[in-house]
Amino acid sequence: MQAPPLAVPDAESARRIVSRWLRTNIGDALYPAEPKFVEESFAWDVPVWFSTASEPMAALLADVYVSATTGAFLGRPTPEELIARLNHINSKKE
Repeated sequence: MQAPPLAVPDAESARRIVSRWLRTNIGDALYPAEPKFVEESFAWDVPVWFSTASEPMAALLADVYVSATTGAFLGRPTPEELIARLNHINSKKE
């Protein structure tokens, strides 16, 4: 019996899912970095960074977890939490 196909079979697929969610809910200032596969939870850990043209990957904001089996988010901050983190980082720069 063959195992069913994975909804998120590779790192690039995980990055695309998180990138689409970020663009839809936050905007373009956040960058999903290289996903890492977490065997214990059978999920992708996708670090999310605040990035600008002058400061790429300026600050790590969060880790987003995506199920390799279903493609569902297993853990992620809310858009409001990410915006609050961005505001905190920007207030430190002023």
